[in-house]
Amino acid sequence: MTGSLDGRGPAESHGLYLRTLGHACLALYRDGEAPLLITDPWLVGSVYWRSWWLQNYPSAEDLDWLAKSAWIYITHEHPDHFHMPTIRRLGSNPGYLFPALAERGYIDHMSRQGYRARILAPLRWQQISDRVSILSIPVWNDDSLLLVDTPSALIINLNDAKPLAPLLGAIRRAADRIGKPRVLLCSYSPASLVNSFLDETGIVSLKPARHYVDYVCRLSDRLAADVYMPFASQAVFNRADSRWANGHRTTYQHLLQHWQARARLLPPYSVLDLASFNHSSKPPQDYRPIAPAKLDMLTRRQAAEEDAADFSAQEVAQLQRKLNTFRWILWPIFPRGFAFRLGERCLKYDALRGRLRDADPAGGEHGDFVVTVPRLTMKEALRNNHVSDLGITMFVRIRLLRRIDPRKVYGLFVLFQFDDYGHLRSVGSLVRWLGRGLRYTFALRLPMPRRSSS
Repeated sequence: MTGSLDGRGPAESHGLYLRTLGHACLALYRDGEAPLLITDPWLVGSVYWRSWWLQNYPSAEDLDWLAKSAWIYITHEHPDHFHMPTIRRLGSNPGYLFPALAERGYIDHMSRQGYRARILAPLRWQQISDRVSILSIPVWNDDSLLLVDTPSALIINLNDAKPLAPLLGAIRRAADRIGKPRVLLCSYSPASLVNSFLDETGIVSLKPARHYVDYVCRLSDRLAADVYMPFASQAVFNRADSRWANGHRTTYQHLLQHWQARARLLPPYSVLDLASFNHSSKPPQDYRPIAPAKLDMLTRRQAAEEDAADFSAQEVAQLQRKLNTFRWILWPIFPRGFAFRLGERCLKYDALRGRLRDADPAGGEHGDFVVTVPRLTMKEALRNNHVSDLGITMFVRIRLLRRIDPRKVYGLFVLFQFDDYGHLRSVGSLVRWLGRGLRYTFALRLPMPRRSSS
């Protein structure tokens, strides 16, 4: 299955290069020309309530060059991938491409803002330039993968989607048939609650850094990758209440220390020549982090806004309704209930009664665990209906009050995601989501890209 977008992009005249920027942004381009394609452009500012910042910001000249891109593909809706401040900076010249996910509010949003946006048909190669095609694969967890076929290499962009084994097998079989060197890009550092749990002894970590390196090594070998480019893990945490998480990042040094895959490991922020497979990279001493004075001003302003926020009775009722969606799942798992600490206020949830009520913040019976969330963060997460994003911030901490498996608490945020993305809105929504997940995971034979003439 092959299609064409709109014929934009020059005919092949120079070798192709692949460059990584920002966090999960790749740029595919010919020497001396504007990019044919970029992905997931978070390239300015911060995300997750000024908690996440980039290790290395592109220059103004880089941003001007990226704004001339023919196409921009957004893998999924998380703000470190779908970042509206960056999109506003890049402007309306590029065409914006999205995967065919169950939740498609992003298309309406982009259209209202005046951008040219469209959904890519899944599992169908689309030609974006002479001898360059892309294939979008939605996955069950509201994310997507992107394959890019070029004259001399197959690029496999898994971002942070964590595809299941049957889909990985389908990609491997397709890559074997295509028969070109493979470049893999995927995340290698935690972006979740795995290190956010606390008990009386300190941090309860679910996974050490070595786990993530081993995962990427297995993934590289499973896909028979020839080159691995570190990707989707170039964030640092710079709020006063999230800096602790920098000590639990998986870094490039961890990759160097534990790398065992067949693939050649490149440094972050590399440029790879897709003909010769030579590369260059930016050394860490040349990175462009946020200016310390600006960082201090912005994080202080965020903290002040959160201290001043109020959590209304209407918002308590909204959070209670969201929790009650899973009431009969939560009650047997957490029969003592659990609590949310919002500044000086504490709200305890009783799943048996379906009630969220005020509790003594200084002590008393708070149930199995307490989730500490700034008031403004919780207000905005509820307003945007993305409560599952709380688990990504690195400043939301969970204190375990009893000896319970932290993975059970982790599951609460997975349930939030199902509701956030509308999969539980109706029986039909749930069936559609399950059907799509099964279709794009277990019933796959990926098509071959059409060989266009040079």
